[in-house]
Amino acid sequence: MKVITRIRTFLPLLVLAAVLAACSRQPEIPLTGKVTDAYTGQPIPDANISIGTTNLTTDASGGYRVPTWDAKLTLQLSAKGYEPASVDLAGQPQLVKPTPPAVTLDAKLRPNTLTGVIKDSYTGKPLTGALVKVSETISATTTIDGAYNLAGLPESFTLSVAAPDYEIVTSTLQRTTSADLELRPNILTGVITDRFTGAPVANAKINAGDVSAATDAQGQYRLNGVIERTTVSITADGYAELSQPIERQTTLDIVLRPDTLKAVLVDSQTNKPITHATIIATPNLASSDVAYTRIDQSTDGAFVLNGVPEQGYIQVLAPGYRKTTIEIKPGNIPTQINMERIETKALYVTAAVASRPKLLAEYLDMIDRTELNAIVIDIKSDLRDDLGLVYYDSQVPLVKELGTSQPYMDLKAILAETKKRGIYTIARVHIFSHDNALADARPDWGAKDSKTGEVFADYPGPGIRYAWLDPWNQNVWDYNIQLSVEAAQMGFDEINYDYIRFPSLEFGADDKDRLQLSRTSTPEERFQNIADMLERSQRAINGAGAYLSVDVFGYVAFEPMGLIGQSVASMAEHTDYMCPMVYPSHFVPGEFGFDNPAKYPYEVIQKSMNAGLAQIDNKRARLRPWLQDFTLVWVPDDQIVTYGPDEVRAQIKAVEDTDGSVGWILYDSANQYDEAGLKPEP
Repeated sequence: MKVITRIRTFLPLLVLAAVLAACSRQPEIPLTGKVTDAYTGQPIPDANISIGTTNLTTDASGGYRVPTWDAKLTLQLSAKGYEPASVDLAGQPQLVKPTPPAVTLDAKLRPNTLTGVIKDSYTGKPLTGALVKVSETISATTTIDGAYNLAGLPESFTLSVAAPDYEIVTSTLQRTTSADLELRPNILTGVITDRFTGAPVANAKINAGDVSAATDAQGQYRLNGVIERTTVSITADGYAELSQPIERQTTLDIVLRPDTLKAVLVDSQTNKPITHATIIATPNLASSDVAYTRIDQSTDGAFVLNGVPEQGYIQVLAPGYRKTTIEIKPGNIPTQINMERIETKALYVTAAVASRPKLLAEYLDMIDRTELNAIVIDIKSDLRDDLGLVYYDSQVPLVKELGTSQPYMDLKAILAETKKRGIYTIARVHIFSHDNALADARPDWGAKDSKTGEVFADYPGPGIRYAWLDPWNQNVWDYNIQLSVEAAQMGFDEINYDYIRFPSLEFGADDKDRLQLSRTSTPEERFQNIADMLERSQRAINGAGAYLSVDVFGYVAFEPMGLIGQSVASMAEHTDYMCPMVYPSHFVPGEFGFDNPAKYPYEVIQKSMNAGLAQIDNKRARLRPWLQDFTLVWVPDDQIVTYGPDEVRAQIKAVEDTDGSVGWILYDSANQYDEAGLKPEP
């Protein structure tokens, strides 16, 4: 009886166990589902499914079907490009009481790869060898087509991409499997060359924002770390600075324009260096300098001219040589400039003559027929009725303001004709005397006569008045300098200053204070005053492309004259030509041991030349005397010496026989020259 009871009790337990076992295996209800992409929701075909001993892959729609399964098992899922996943079946509520015909378990796989293409942002071309990196263990380099592939990525991460010569790019990404990026080039390379020669420019400095570089011996440069839109500035010794905006480019070849001229001046005949010269650069041939330098007592003729413009002309003025003019253009700037010597052989005409074209033409014809090659023209009147009046339509503001000019001469036509004939032109300007027009217009600028209260003047003859301007008054300086610069810009080759001195009159005891200037002075102060005025004048006149010459008394060739403030030694530093008026008839009887120096034209000129050259020594100016072509009649009858062709020729020969001579100027106040004293055209 007990045995039967025990069997009855155990039997229900066996049945329950069998039922539970049958529920766990679910042999009759298959497990189905779909595997999809966690980011896109798209099905994942060929995903690997593993449950127990069962292994299978998803179909094209991402689906799977497991015929038998056990709730105690774990579903393992994997697919290429996805993070593997596992699903504990026991934790899935729909599997507790599955309902035929099947039970569903869908799953998602998270992508863990990133692909893309890296390109150059300027060109759009793929970049090879760029480093694409998420961490030290997750990185790749791009292939020849710029592609990369990263695996094992988390859901969100920071991606960095780097390549030589490119700006690093970083990007924070989340729930994505692809990222195409562009890298911006951050280099600039190129070659810097000389505009005129094409030669490379070494050691040029290139700056772009905070980065800089310098060119090598081949003119090549490389800038690293350049920002996208910036301005590149380039500097180099001897060249104009250049600024160039750049945008989306990695190469920039640069041509620098030299703004410094380094050259050597030599004598074209001897090839010896030029010792004294002024070198300027001008935008055109009718303007003053924008760059200026000068050499003095140079041993090698070398100079450096800074600030040369992009277009214009280089002009070289060396006393004793023709001005050399060089147009600024590629291939036209030499490193050696050959200077051609010139011996100026001139005659002088008044403004009255120059204002009559037919009459002036006769003098130009004489120059063409003879050894003459130059002409001196007064630009202020030397006639007593309008002494000092500017004889052309001057545009100098001060001249126009004072009304001291009249359009009597057509200087443009005169200069055009003389240049056509190859005639060297000299504009003569009266400075402190023989300018009644300025003295009358501005008497406050004149010397004062304490007896009359008027402007001080000489009265050498009936109806003749020579007013004196105050040499200390710098308004007088500026008036004449501006007029001279205008003449130079119009095309005169040279400006000649006359009456560049203090009044020469000496008075008796009763009249010792009659002449009153704005200040009293010693001879040394007068010398310095004249030198200062010439220094300012020469800078302006040379800067306008013309030479400056100054006239001095004949005796000044032998020694300074303190009364009038003329000294060859001090004046020769600030002019290009010293022109002593060494007329033999103007030397007093007994001079040089001659009872009448006028009888000895050769000897007087020879002695004057030697004395003048000794004073000039190695200073800037060259000696070019005025020669007498007139007969002085204001002397006792027994002292009158008629000057004709022989006397003129004798003077010329004395000049030509003197080493260092650079020419001469014939003077006759009436402009009556005897052609017989001149050699025919060479």
